[in-house]
Amino acid sequence: MPSDLESSIRFLEETNDPTEAFFTYTVDDTGEFGLIKANKEGLRLYAAELLRKSQTLEQEHQEKPLFFADNPWMYSETGYDLIAGVLPEYHGRREILGARPVPPHHRVKRRGRQPVALFILMCITGALIMLATLKAFPTLRLWVNIH
Repeated sequence: MPSDLESSIRFLEETNDPTEAFFTYTVDDTGEFGLIKANKEGLRLYAAELLRKSQTLEQEHQEKPLFFADNPWMYSETGYDLIAGVLPEYHGRREILGARPVPPHHRVKRRGRQPVALFILMCITGALIMLATLKAFPTLRLWVNIH
């Protein structure tokens, strides 16, 4: 397997031009979900980087992070590296998560009721402010009653 893995890594690195590659991390418009923005060359070179890190995990048992090399095709829109490297884990998923079942990840849908609730809350707040103003400044009632 290591020779197959090494040949796959070499193939990815040799067939994808780093000057054409683009890869960055960002978030969606709502700020809720992390996204990868990349072209195919950037994705393939990033895959090669991850495969190299997996080889390192097979060869060495170290607990310190394995940082990615500074590649010009990895671009940071935020000004800092959101994912700078890999923190090695040498156990299976169950052992890492403490042998407790993990519910599947579901995408949270934004509710359509949220803007209605905000509107109602704003109306209530506005009404309370008006009542407080009328109580605090009784002379304003004269202005309210003028037609």
